[in-house]
Amino acid sequence: MRRTFALTFAKTAGQLTAITLRFISALLIVASTIGYVASLVLGPILFFYTTEGLKVAARGIQEIPLLIFMTVPIAIPIRTDMGSLFASVWLIFDLCVVAAWYSRGGFVRALKNALKGPILTVKTNFLFIMPLVATPLLYATVLLQQFQATQGVQTGNLTFPPQTSPYVILLNLAFAPINEEIAFRITSIGIPLAVFLIYRYWNDPKLTGVSNRAKLLLITMISPERAKASLGYKTVCDRGLLRGIGALEWILILITSTAFGLAHFLLGGGWEVGKVSTAFLAGLVFGIMFIAYGAYAAILLHWFFDYYFTVVSLAESTYGGVFHVFSGMVDLTSLITGEVVLVALLLLWALRFGNYLSTKAVGQTELSD
Repeated sequence: MRRTFALTFAKTAGQLTAITLRFISALLIVASTIGYVASLVLGPILFFYTTEGLKVAARGIQEIPLLIFMTVPIAIPIRTDMGSLFASVWLIFDLCVVAAWYSRGGFVRALKNALKGPILTVKTNFLFIMPLVATPLLYATVLLQQFQATQGVQTGNLTFPPQTSPYVILLNLAFAPINEEIAFRITSIGIPLAVFLIYRYWNDPKLTGVSNRAKLLLITMISPERAKASLGYKTVCDRGLLRGIGALEWILILITSTAFGLAHFLLGGGWEVGKVSTAFLAGLVFGIMFIAYGAYAAILLHWFFDYYFTVVSLAESTYGGVFHVFSGMVDLTSLITGEVVLVALLLLWALRFGNYLSTKAVGQTELSD
């Protein structure tokens, strides 16, 4: 009788805890999303409506450097200016946000469902779960960096030449998510995966002809999940992260994550050896999100680390006042969200384990009776 009561109490406590955590998480997600949109709007305002920003925007560019397949540099010979490049990058970010907003049922539907059931699932809208992925990842990298520092392994900081304009830095950090995701995820995971799918389903009617195979290649580079689903190959939506990502995909994710970590250290820029592990961790999550959601998800997560905080900091130093408060709110929201998600996961795992032990104990009691 007492054990049955304990089991009922544990389940009730678990349900109340889950409801509370879902409500708090939903509030933090909405606050974080507002911050994302605000920073996205602030970028062009800073770049095109400040004196120094306009000076940088007018600087000419002879070519646009890109990386493909992790280490292969190519230069696109386009004569333009920094302002046009920034506007193009900003437009890509906008398109990624739109894709994230409408993904898997949409943001609003995900918000409504968050108060009724699990939030962190592979079928949830990406923009909705982005804060629940990005902020714990940020928190984890900070903890890892601090731990490494206690062991004498320094991470370093990204540095630019003295007197570099903050708007040149902003442009570089805005361009990095797109360039690096092309290099480490879109080409290095997307193309090998497409080749594998074409080889595996060579005789499939959907892949007859060069045009259909080229179409699959393009789709896989943009959305591996969609490409796999079109051929009936196992997907994350159907089987979850562990079983929905195939062996080849895991190998590609690990290889590209390792290369991503090493590249940050070997290419210099102020980073030290400790950056290898933190960039590897970030690359691992970027790769998983690329497979599960698509290129837009990996770009937006990368955007969170490079563009988001840079714009908020630049707005604070440029305008002050309310933007000082906004910067503090962004930092606080990111910190709290990261902590809440990590604590929530630990609590839910503990409650599930407690329910398992309680159920097992009741079952043993009934058998003994």
